[in-house]
Amino acid sequence: MSYTLQAERDKNILRCLVDRHVLTGHPVGSKSLVHRSLLGISSATIRNTMVELEEAGYISRPHSSAGGVPTDKGYRYYVDALLQLRPIQPKDRQRIHQELEGEWQNVQEVLSHTAQILGMVCKEVGVALAPKLYEGQFQRLELIPMSDCKVLLVLMLSSGLVRNIVAEVDSNLPAKELSEAVRFLNERLNGCSLRQIKEQFDERLKDAPQANRKIIQLFIQYSEYLFDFREDEQTHIGGTTHIVSQPEFSKDYTNTRLSSLLNFLEHKRTVAHWLQECNHGKDVAITIGQEHNKDEVQSCSVVTSTYRIGDMTGIIGVIGPTRMPYSRLISVVGYTARYLNTMFV
Repeated sequence: MSYTLQAERDKNILRCLVDRHVLTGHPVGSKSLVHRSLLGISSATIRNTMVELEEAGYISRPHSSAGGVPTDKGYRYYVDALLQLRPIQPKDRQRIHQELEGEWQNVQEVLSHTAQILGMVCKEVGVALAPKLYEGQFQRLELIPMSDCKVLLVLMLSSGLVRNIVAEVDSNLPAKELSEAVRFLNERLNGCSLRQIKEQFDERLKDAPQANRKIIQLFIQYSEYLFDFREDEQTHIGGTTHIVSQPEFSKDYTNTRLSSLLNFLEHKRTVAHWLQECNHGKDVAITIGQEHNKDEVQSCSVVTSTYRIGDMTGIIGVIGPTRMPYSRLISVVGYTARYLNTMFV
């Protein structure tokens, strides 16, 4: 019969073992737990329980006489059943407010700084993924003459996001024609998602007035660039220096795990897809160790949360070794996501 964690005593021993290991980074022995389990149980009883925990796969030992270290299974049970969530610490809340208050040029600047802040506050790698802008809702287009052969295309989404690009034209475009074409495009595309627009160009613009066709064709031609929200440009990473100092990586004398992780983080498109798989649209999600389908991050955990910009959803989070202070990081990441929601209203 397989061992299951049912007795409160056993759960408390596992909780104390995880908490102690997260704090110290060292294997945890029975004597250390005697003073911290708050159950008044003997060292012998704790040793017997630790043997059962090891046999069941919740902890492992570097060698037979060593203390216990949580496994991915142990961390998963801890997060799902034993974790005591606490409100964000005042110092962390104050730091987030100080760093994010003020005027920002655009959303990407905010998210880049958010990744850096999460890295600094959590002492892990901070990540921020912009929303999939294809889901964004078209609000307005502006075409602004810049010179005889250049026009500025400005795309505004209902969420407040703005995208612009300079288009080159063969000849000067009359202001009246620009105005009429813009009015036609705004009427036909208002309320559509960028994905719908891209997929339905021909149908939505087929009856455009002949006088406007040249300008509308210009918009269609440059829409590939205007709508090109590449994931490598939308993925922000900060604080990689913090993870280098973590014992799990600093004591990896071959540097295999560290170099593999850092190399993975350089491929931002891959990181973006991975974060989406980790989160699945949840308010807060925790993925641990070998639950990841990427070999490069199987020694890591990631805590992610979603934030909203209008009708679009983005992801922020932290990446670190599986030995991380889950309760604190969940509070910090969740609070930061909610703070971003207020910024983007």
